[in-house]
Amino acid sequence: MRSPYLSLLHDFFPRRLQQWLGPLAAAALLALVLGGALIWSGALDLAASVPHPAGWATLLHYTFQRSTAFHARGLAPPPDIDSAALIQKGAVHYDRACSHCHSIPGRGQNVVALAMRPQPQYLPQVAGDFTAPELFWIIKHGVKYSAMPAWPVQNRDDEVWALAAFVKQLPRMSADRYRQLVGGDLPGALPPFPPGQVRPIPYRPDIDTPDASEQRIERPVYGFGDAGADAGVGQGCIACHGVDGAGRPGGAFPNIALLTEQQIAGALTGYASGARSSGFMQAVATNLTPAQIAGLARYYAAQPKRQAEPLAPPAELRALGATIASRGDAAREVDACASCHEYIVAVEKAYPNINGQNWRYMRDQLKLFRAGVRGGTGRDNPMYAAARHLSDREIDAVALFYASRPPNAPRPPLASGE
Repeated sequence: MRSPYLSLLHDFFPRRLQQWLGPLAAAALLALVLGGALIWSGALDLAASVPHPAGWATLLHYTFQRSTAFHARGLAPPPDIDSAALIQKGAVHYDRACSHCHSIPGRGQNVVALAMRPQPQYLPQVAGDFTAPELFWIIKHGVKYSAMPAWPVQNRDDEVWALAAFVKQLPRMSADRYRQLVGGDLPGALPPFPPGQVRPIPYRPDIDTPDASEQRIERPVYGFGDAGADAGVGQGCIACHGVDGAGRPGGAFPNIALLTEQQIAGALTGYASGARSSGFMQAVATNLTPAQIAGLARYYAAQPKRQAEPLAPPAELRALGATIASRGDAAREVDACASCHEYIVAVEKAYPNINGQNWRYMRDQLKLFRAGVRGGTGRDNPMYAAARHLSDREIDAVALFYASRPPNAPRPPLASGE
C-alpha cells in the first residue's frame, strides 16, 4: 500500500516533464502579474538617497567587472600606450570631462558626485584594478544603469586609447604631475570671445536617441569648465593648442596656426554639427556660438607660423617621405602630396599647409584617412584614396618629412608631367 506522503510528494513533484509545464507557466504568469503590479503601484523605491540593499551593490559591481573583463578580451593596446604624447592627449579631456565625478590626484570627490547611486569610483585609487583594454572598453561603451557615459563617437578608438593611457597612470601620479599634464601651468591667455546672438542650431550626435522628446539636441550646449558659452571660452583652447596655436611641445595636438581662418572655422563647424567625428573636439565645439567660432578662427589664423617642434628625422625615413610627397607612387595609385598641399597660394581655402605640422598628429590623421574614418569639412574627401595604400612606415615617413620643414619651405619638385 502506497504511503499518503508519497502520493502527496508525487502530486507536487510529478515524474513526467509534461506535467511540470502547466504549473511552471502558471507560476511565471503569476510572477509577471505581481511584478507588473509592484512596478505600477510605484512602491519600488529608486531614490538615490537610499543606499542599495546589503549585498546588492556588491552584486552589481561584480557583474560590471565580469562583463568588462569578458568584452575586453582580445583588445590590444597600441604600441605607444605608455608614451608621453598619448598620455598628455588624454589628460586634457579627463580634466575637462571626467574629473568632476572621479576627481584628481591629491583631491577628494565632489559631494554631488558622491550622491549618485552607484557612486563613481575614485580613479586615482582604483584605476590600477583594471587593465588597459578594460579601461578602453569602459570608456568607449560606458556602463548602463550608472552615470558612466559612452564615448560620444564610436569610430575614434585612437581617442579612447589616449584617455585609457592617461587613466592607467593615475594611481602613481602626483598632484604636480597632473597639473603639468593638463596644462595648468601654461602661460598666457586668450582675449574674450563674446557669444553674440545665441540661437539654437540642430546638430547630429553619434548617439542613439530613440525618443528625443525629453532631450534637446541643439547647440550651443552648456559644457564643462571653461567650455561654456561665455566670453572666456577661448581659455579651453590653450590646454591643447597653446596661446599661439602651435600646440604643446611633445604632444599630439595639431598646429592650428598653420591653417587659414576659413579652415579653422570649417573644422570647428564640422565638429559642432557632427559632420566631423571626434569625442575630444565635439565636446568643445558644440559649446561655441557661430560668433565664437569666427572669433577663434580669426585669432589663431593671425598667429605667427612656426614649426610645432624642431625635428630631425632619420635620413632614410625623411628621404622616403620626400619621395612620396613629391612623386607619390603611380603603380599603387598613391598621389604626390605636393600636388595639393603645396599649391598653398592658389587653393589655400581647400588644402591646408602641412609644413611644420605636428608629426604625431599627421601620422594619426593619415591612419584615420586610410581606415575611412576621418572625413573632411566639405563633400569632397580625396584623402582616403591618397592614404589607403600607404603602409605604417610610409605614413611615418610622410609625417616626419613635412613636420621637419618650416611653414614657408619651398615646394618639393613634382615628378615630371604633374
